[in-house]
Amino acid sequence: MATKKHRQELIKMHNHKYSRHYTTEGYYCFYCGDPAEGLDHVPPISMIDTMPYEKRKKDRIPAVTVACCSECNSALSSRRLSTVDDRLMFLESYYDAKFKKQNAMWSEEEISELGFSLQKTVRAKQEKLQRYIHKIRGIQRRHTMVETHPTFEEHPTEEESLKYASKTD
Repeated sequence: MATKKHRQELIKMHNHKYSRHYTTEGYYCFYCGDPAEGLDHVPPISMIDTMPYEKRKKDRIPAVTVACCSECNSALSSRRLSTVDDRLMFLESYYDAKFKKQNAMWSEEEISELGFSLQKTVRAKQEKLQRYIHKIRGIQRRHTMVETHPTFEEHPTEEESLKYASKTD
């Protein structure tokens, strides 16, 4: 994992390779649909220098930034997942594992039998479980909306810089 300083250097060197991917939903997490708090680089900025333009062009892998909530961005971190589809599949399994690990749904009747502070704790846990379900459903919905996924587009400035670099070698 890159240090903050190293990440800033990578962003300076490679951010021009990314285009912003917009959706009609507005500034909501591309993956789960929660309000977005930042941008996710796809493929990760830490991986872009090992993915030359020609390889991305051949494999049709767009370099884009998508709106992202902090929870999804944190879960993705700099995992070597180069496409939106890869990232969606990872996030679905990530939240599903979190849900299964904590899955202990209580009935309202069971909760009412508990003391006040324990009721509060159980209800908070129930809310968290509902959040995971919400995120999983949002991710599944996005996965089926392939028309909203970024597609590879020729990036003239990147292609021109490659041609220029090969002429000067």
